[in-house]
Amino acid sequence: MGSHAASPLRPLAPSPARLTILLLGAVTAYAQVPKYVTGDECLFCHRVAVADTWEQNPHARTVHPQGDGMILGAHEPYRQLKPDGYGKYDILSADGKTWDKDKFALRCAGCHTTAVDPKTHAFSSPALDCYTCHGVVPENHGTDTSLVWFSKKHPKDAKLIISICGQCHLRGGESKSSVLPYPNNFTAGANLFDDFKVELAKADDPDLNPGDRHIYRNVRDVIEHDSDVTCISCHKIHGDTANKHRLVLSGPICLDCHNAQGPKKAVIKYTVHSKLCEY
Repeated sequence: MGSHAASPLRPLAPSPARLTILLLGAVTAYAQVPKYVTGDECLFCHRVAVADTWEQNPHARTVHPQGDGMILGAHEPYRQLKPDGYGKYDILSADGKTWDKDKFALRCAGCHTTAVDPKTHAFSSPALDCYTCHGVVPENHGTDTSLVWFSKKHPKDAKLIISICGQCHLRGGESKSSVLPYPNNFTAGANLFDDFKVELAKADDPDLNPGDRHIYRNVRDVIEHDSDVTCISCHKIHGDTANKHRLVLSGPICLDCHNAQGPKKAVIKYTVHSKLCEY
């Protein structure tokens, strides 16, 4: 794919079917957002088993409408948003009284929207589009599904899988190139840790909530101990469940969330707090 002159993100011409390919720049690791097929086109074919449940999936609700406005977050506590130009939101401050024009772009956009422009920090799509997890999908993937990340036939490289999940779920890191608290234009198939700096010692931090500590421990096990257990060993991407828990109570990492003394399905109750997200 050839290079294209960098330009600010802008609305695409409307299309009745909204089947469009976004041309946002050259395909380079941390330069410009690559060409990718939007979720509307993906769901045209994947309308069974994906489209019928996708609107209720947490990945599709990182930003979603509520009433007459938009809110941030798939689960409570929510934060109110209001549009402020293409690919931009103002966010209601934690005091519930004032609107902040920059915080969403500089702290939230990288994990709550899709294809954030490295220069303007404007996003292409609210919430997470298929591209976020499945990457740039070749046109011929219908005849060779091994070309698509997370397909049954795609190679299962543990380090690259945790890179994809960790781009949003590994909170507390920092991009080396942008110095923002989210990865700089990460694309599935790249090594997240080439640009995203995290302190894996947090895996042993007793003050970190169990949910985040669990993620840090899993990442450390893969990076430092060559574990092949990743997020998708237990969790489903398209479902709002963790019914793939074949490994419950089979290792220390399971005890981050599960009670060793009680039934195998007994989940330890804990509250997630995030200084970054201010809750």
